[in-house]
Amino acid sequence: MHWVSQKTWLMLSVSLLEVAVVLAAASLALYGPMMGLFWGAIVKRRKQAAGAQRAQPSALRVSILKPLAGCDDDLAANLESFARIEYPSFEVLLGVADAGDPAFAVARHFLARHPHVDGRVVVTNPRAAINPKVAQLIDLERVATGQVCVISDSNVRVSPTYLASLVGELEDPRVGLVTSLFAGTGEQTLGAALENLQICASTAPGIAAVEAVTGRPLTVGKSMAVRRSDLERLGGFASVGHVLAEDYVLGRIFRKAGLKARLSFDIVENRNTGCSVFRTLERHTRWAKMRRSLFPLGFAIEPMLSPVFVTTVGLLIAPSRTTALLLAIASVIQTLGAFVSAALLRRHWFAWWYVPLEIIRSYVAVFCWLRAWASRRIAWRGHPFLLQRGSAIVSLSARDPDPSSGRAGFAA
Repeated sequence: MHWVSQKTWLMLSVSLLEVAVVLAAASLALYGPMMGLFWGAIVKRRKQAAGAQRAQPSALRVSILKPLAGCDDDLAANLESFARIEYPSFEVLLGVADAGDPAFAVARHFLARHPHVDGRVVVTNPRAAINPKVAQLIDLERVATGQVCVISDSNVRVSPTYLASLVGELEDPRVGLVTSLFAGTGEQTLGAALENLQICASTAPGIAAVEAVTGRPLTVGKSMAVRRSDLERLGGFASVGHVLAEDYVLGRIFRKAGLKARLSFDIVENRNTGCSVFRTLERHTRWAKMRRSLFPLGFAIEPMLSPVFVTTVGLLIAPSRTTALLLAIASVIQTLGAFVSAALLRRHWFAWWYVPLEIIRSYVAVFCWLRAWASRRIAWRGHPFLLQRGSAIVSLSARDPDPSSGRAGFAA
């Protein structure tokens, strides 16, 4: 009997080892092509940009819609980059939901420092939509004078060619929406470093890889451009006022109307300098919950894109020299992949002392993934919501508008 139990245990151990090896191979088979597609896309687009002749400036006037809420990292410096944009005709519309918001004074100071910038601060109606960002965009859209609307988050910093590259993509009449690839920059704390590495090692590669495989980029409202005529024809921002992922849903609306989305490789900076680890965890848990509501099947297999996590599980279920070696190999490959991706996006390397951070980031990402399964409640800009299928949000605060009140953008 003892011999039988030993034999059974040996067979089980061999079986678990095989499972660990297969999972590790599958994870690397997903991770490697994703990074390869991303690197290839960036190198190809940069070669094309270097060899292309400088296009004539577009005659289309642009309205930059910039919703503000509080003083995000480097807000003043981020706004300064918009004063250096090289484009013939554009305006900067800075939205705040309350004149008492600290961002209001920063926005007014920016315009006072740059009288040549055609801009204004707009106090928006926070009850225009359930989604606080969309509520601001609705009022900014209403006062915009441009033929193209560019949505730009407050923590975005741009290059002088920013508008020319976005509008250039819209010169193709088949294209209705352009979204920018972005890089996390400016880290001065551990939380900010985790945030920026997540963007550079996972978010941006995923966006570029999806675009390379499907020809349909994931539309991200961090930086996005649309023709105003198309936007108005398709219901304006009010049509996405009831969802959290207004950018993704807007992209889907444009595609259903027969218009293509395109990814701009004129990379914008997503500035994260001083956030805490707790803030990073909360933000990425919220994003994980949003992805779960949008792509439940894809979300379920997300951890497979992290060879470090998968091989860690393999080591736990089948401790051996083989699984320990697999974890070591996965750690080297994933760390190298993360740092090369960040260097391509940012054009400079992460500091050497952040080398262990990719391993930590792998476990943090899975922690946020697990938390996303536990609850559908989120808190965003001080508002509590219940997140439903398709990223629809239901307000849990008496301060927010009632989705059954009949207001535009509140349809279920």
